[in-house]
Amino acid sequence: MGENVTGPLLSDRRFFQECLNLEYGGMQEVKASVLKEDFCGARKAMAAYIRRTLDPERFFTIPYEAPENIYKFPEESDEDACRRICRHTLISVGVPCEYGEGKPVDWKANPTYNGYREWTWQLNRHNDWKLLAHEYRRTHNRRLAETAAELFTSWVRQAVYPGDCPGYSTDCWRTIECGIRMGANWPYILFTFYNTEPFTDDILIDWYKSVWEHGERLSRNHMTGNWLIMEMNGLAQIGILYPQFILSGQWLSQALGSLEEELDRQIYPDGFQYELSTGYADVVVNNYQRLIEVAKAFGKTVSEGMLEKLAKACELDVKLMMPDGCVPDINDGKHRNVEETFQCRKRIFPENKTIRWITEKFETGEPDFTSIALPWSGFLVMRTGWTTEDSWALFDAAPFGKAHQHEDKLSLLFYANGKLLLTEGGNYAYDTSEMRRYVLSTRAHNTVRVDAKDQNRLKNYAWKEEDIREKADLKWKLGPVWDYGESNYREGYGENPCPGTVHNRRVFFNKSQKEGKPPFLVVVDRMASDEIHRYEWLWHIDSELEAVQKGRISFHEIDAAFSAGEAEVIEGREEPEWQGFKAVGTKQGMYRKLPCVSIKADAGQIRIVTVLSPCKGLSGRVHKVTASAMPEEDSVVISFEDGTEIAFREQEIIQTV
Repeated sequence: MGENVTGPLLSDRRFFQECLNLEYGGMQEVKASVLKEDFCGARKAMAAYIRRTLDPERFFTIPYEAPENIYKFPEESDEDACRRICRHTLISVGVPCEYGEGKPVDWKANPTYNGYREWTWQLNRHNDWKLLAHEYRRTHNRRLAETAAELFTSWVRQAVYPGDCPGYSTDCWRTIECGIRMGANWPYILFTFYNTEPFTDDILIDWYKSVWEHGERLSRNHMTGNWLIMEMNGLAQIGILYPQFILSGQWLSQALGSLEEELDRQIYPDGFQYELSTGYADVVVNNYQRLIEVAKAFGKTVSEGMLEKLAKACELDVKLMMPDGCVPDINDGKHRNVEETFQCRKRIFPENKTIRWITEKFETGEPDFTSIALPWSGFLVMRTGWTTEDSWALFDAAPFGKAHQHEDKLSLLFYANGKLLLTEGGNYAYDTSEMRRYVLSTRAHNTVRVDAKDQNRLKNYAWKEEDIREKADLKWKLGPVWDYGESNYREGYGENPCPGTVHNRRVFFNKSQKEGKPPFLVVVDRMASDEIHRYEWLWHIDSELEAVQKGRISFHEIDAAFSAGEAEVIEGREEPEWQGFKAVGTKQGMYRKLPCVSIKADAGQIRIVTVLSPCKGLSGRVHKVTASAMPEEDSVVISFEDGTEIAFREQEIIQTV
């Protein structure tokens, strides 16, 4: 396509003769002009029709949803941000670009120091435009409408529809951005500004032409996974909000059919979306919710089957929820507040007791479980109760998942004393940095490395459709005193992984709080290989280090005692490889140092027991853990600083829980 080509590509002739249903109610004047091939008259008549028939009162029954990826300067209000946007200083992924007031925005620019492609992609989601619209509804400041018109005009001229090319291609027309524009941002912008003076007849016609081009792209070039959900939400909203298009009914039918099918294809029977990311599970549900609310406002229906399956996906948040009311950032996930999320969910499930319990403290909605296993997605959630003072742990025995995976099978998280004490590297910007490589690796998680090599399930991985119905490799039992979980990793380590070393992990969560001791974790790892290896156990502790002793490392809020191996604490190390960091956000540069306990031992076959005990006065402090290194042994003795001991055999707990 030549550099001088501008959008939209649709000619007036094609748009009016091939894209519009001229028999649609109220289109008589448009039809009359088209039959005379008077396209100037048709443009004027169509713009008048749009202003006459759009129904903002219906649309704005849907509460405002802030754009998902909007960025502002620290302490910048919406009003301040809009003034900045009017000066054509735009922020994407936290990085500003000052184009200059009155100067055109380059929608293909990338001002990041390392060419971080998300900058351009997320700029083209038009979150800034939606913020302008929201502020305009509050202030009716004409300058906001003028800026929105300027930005749209510059975008539609530069961002030329690419035609039939893969959905992941182009800077401005990836299908994920198309879906987000159509299903989250553009409808709000249109219903806000369509009847303002800056949104001229020409802008309205170009807008509708561009929406048609979006429909063609989403219908033909859609992708899979969470992208498909966003794409089909966008396509369905075109079908609902632009009923004058001749393909609106077809596009709506395609989108609704696909979205219903994807609930069976993407959602495990226990409610987790198959990418096994708390972030993208939320993205998927959000996009269904957006469509359902638009459909309801404009008199369209979705099937009861879709609602029933979606409700199960919503329940995942409660199953995973930590005592602080947030879900953990599993894989490329997000530490997200469940109550805030469910305030939106309540609009589509107003009678759901669990949602009402979260949002209204509706007593009868409290779950009838504390700990719970997710047998298909492979997570075991162990908790002592549902208050903010309770303790919580998560054991990851999950399959690799469809996308956004981290190499972290058998990893653990532990929340106690009001804090996620046993944490991990988290989720970081999708760039090519060392920090990004770190958070994806085994190094950033609480499991075992072999010969300084990470797990590498990705190397030989291929998702199969039937995997969604396969149960994970997870054993568990839940009881009043002990919760138990067990799984294995056997898929190899390093660049060219081959089976040979097997990691078996058993997790025992003591909930009894006997003699005032807080709940604690006992982790039993068995490594099995025919060759001698250097095994490394990693524990990322978010607490201030106090002392490193033989068999025990003390932190201000938790102790880690181990039965074998030599330990060190690593924090903020970059050479020879990154270790001891935690992401504190997904923007570039958002990470901090974090203590990581590294325990190493050389062996072929070995058993090591680790106790992670939060400190709650003297009674919570572990003195040592005694356990044989022979894999066939199963006795454990835990000695505390107050002189008490807890002794047990693994099989006794497993059999009696």
